[in-house]
Amino acid sequence: MQEILIDISKLFDSIFMICFFVVFNQSIKKAFYKGQISGRKFNIQTFITNPVILFFASYFIAFTIETAVYVALGGDVNVAKNQVSKTTMYSYVAILMGCIVFALLIIFFAYRLGKKLEAPNISLMIFLYLMFAVIFGLSGTDTAIETDEYAAVTFGVNLFKNMVLVIAIYLLYQLVQNTLSKLTDKKRFINAKMFLIPPLVFLLSYYFFNYLTYIYGGYAANIVLNILSLMILFLFIWAFDIIMKNIKATDDAVNAKDEIKMLSVEVMEALANTIDAKDKYTNGHSIRVADYSRMIAKKMGLSEEECENIYNMGLLHDIGKIGVPNEIINKPSRLTDSEFDVIKTHPEMGYSILSKIKSKPDLANGARWHHERYDGKGYPDNKSGEDIPLEARIIAVADSYDAMTSNRSYRKYLPQDTVRSEIEKNIGTQFDPEAAKCMLMIIDEDKEYKLRENIEL
Repeated sequence: MQEILIDISKLFDSIFMICFFVVFNQSIKKAFYKGQISGRKFNIQTFITNPVILFFASYFIAFTIETAVYVALGGDVNVAKNQVSKTTMYSYVAILMGCIVFALLIIFFAYRLGKKLEAPNISLMIFLYLMFAVIFGLSGTDTAIETDEYAAVTFGVNLFKNMVLVIAIYLLYQLVQNTLSKLTDKKRFINAKMFLIPPLVFLLSYYFFNYLTYIYGGYAANIVLNILSLMILFLFIWAFDIIMKNIKATDDAVNAKDEIKMLSVEVMEALANTIDAKDKYTNGHSIRVADYSRMIAKKMGLSEEECENIYNMGLLHDIGKIGVPNEIINKPSRLTDSEFDVIKTHPEMGYSILSKIKSKPDLANGARWHHERYDGKGYPDNKSGEDIPLEARIIAVADSYDAMTSNRSYRKYLPQDTVRSEIEKNIGTQFDPEAAKCMLMIIDEDKEYKLRENIEL
């Protein structure tokens, strides 16, 4: 009876081991293998660095440490090979050191393979290794079938454990691994402590206390520990499934937000091009003004969000021209006073249009006040100094710069030194001093004069 149960138990152990190797290999391949190395080389590397191999390596090291400790205490090496040291404290130290060596081997080989595969997030590679090591650790502690009296019970416990661990492997692959594979392409920060510390602490604690209960606590205590450990394993899988799905959901939400943001910018750029199309000599004007405004804002040290908001305001700063008659906009000769008065209505008209966008109430600022002057002689509200919103002061400099560096029906774009002189001359009168000085810095950096309209007359 005993021999039959031992053979059946070994058969199920072999089935579990095959399942373990296959799923572990597929998990690493699916999550981290991006085709950098040949499939054959990949299989060899994952086999060598498999938690099963590391387990036996660390077991040998732990046994060597324990034997060395026992011999150092004057014990008989032959006795040490067959029983645990009777010097309890040193035995505990040897067991604990063996556990630590095992954990370090897991982390080391996972790290090395992660570097080899150029895994975007190596902490997730180590996490996957640790989870498989936890499963294998639980599988590798079957109680021996020593007598016919306990053979059936022991066989049942070991068979049940193998079945439960096969389910755990399946759930780890289906729930955790499939989500993990979607995160590994992300060059984003993953909280390594959240993933690495729980399975690592569990692994160390389990090996240590499993050995102690098996040797000192007896058969019943060992079974209770293993049942509790199986429950913790499934709790791990459930918890990490939730954590990674939440991370994935956050990524999806961020991506959706970025897509909406990109769509909004594309719509605004299309609208800006539509406005500029009213005048063949202002083609691309709004997008250039938006670009220059963002460059000035960056030079002024504004945040990325503020720079993007200013870019959006620059795109739509001339939207009020949509209400100005084409014959005035495209008039080749000098405008009359009455015609210029019509042109001067476009800031208020643009403000009226954009102020209806409740989700971006500041978007209208650039449209209304980009023709105000720092000395208060601008329009439409004769604002001066810092009473003019910062965004409008920045756009005013960018707008004037593009006007001077663009072709017109009556002239070609102005030379760069002339443009620079005009901006420098009007600092503190027409232009905000800080914004204008930042524009001068940008001009000085543009050695080849690329920041201009690139259509030759």
